[in-house]
Amino acid sequence: MLSLFSELRVFIAVTFLVGLLISPEPMGLSPAQAETFACAHRGDTEAAPENTLPAIQSAVEKGAAQIEFDLQLTKDGRLVLMHDLTLKRTTGQEGKVGDYTLDEIKQFDAGAWHSEKFERTPIPTFEEVLEIIPHDILCNCHLKGGPEVGAAAARVVKELDRLDHCFLAATIEQAEAAKEIAPDILICNMSRQTAPHTSYAEQTIELGCEFIQLLGSKENLKETVQRLHDHGVQVNFFHGNNEEDIRALIAADVDYILTDRLDLCLGLLETQEGER
Repeated sequence: MLSLFSELRVFIAVTFLVGLLISPEPMGLSPAQAETFACAHRGDTEAAPENTLPAIQSAVEKGAAQIEFDLQLTKDGRLVLMHDLTLKRTTGQEGKVGDYTLDEIKQFDAGAWHSEKFERTPIPTFEEVLEIIPHDILCNCHLKGGPEVGAAAARVVKELDRLDHCFLAATIEQAEAAKEIAPDILICNMSRQTAPHTSYAEQTIELGCEFIQLLGSKENLKETVQRLHDHGVQVNFFHGNNEEDIRALIAADVDYILTDRLDLCLGLLETQEGER
């Protein structure tokens, strides 16, 4: 007899696969793309404070193909951009996002810590961010929290008609909750990032996820990327912040390089394209 955990794994796998089969092919996605692109990690953080509208807007204007940002729920159930478990580092406030309502969150300064230029920059909502990202740029929505964050994010993506270019970087539990709201929502598997690339890749293929985020070791990376591509999975890699790493990730054929140095990454990608 299957254990409860095994039964759950089978159910989740079937749910993902069914969602994959009925999903329309999203705009701009090509499982076998031969080119590597830049993903602005938390926006263009060299130009503006992370996870704020100025950082997102700068990434859009510079030509990032994908923009990553972090989502958490406020006390009254609204999704806002925040990476850390607490507000201290980027706002100076005590506590967590979930301790405050959206109205309270909007009073906090999320820019002064970065530079005087960005004093009084507010924490944006998910909806505000989607308003400034065009449909030809992928939104890498990194979920922070439990399954309820997955459900809330899927609801916003569906209601705003952004299923074509938004995907949720999620755990299995978050993704399952999201699929209940929007069965055809795109998922980036984040459940086993610390596992070896091979087993993590196999889990992602089994679940039918459209994306995976790899990190750390580059050992056998090209082979792992090829296997994932063979099964229609696009590969994000965290991260590439120097020339050596970025060139290695390009050579491994990863699809998107998460970077905190967007200008450097875009420049190297342009140079690499010119050498092909």
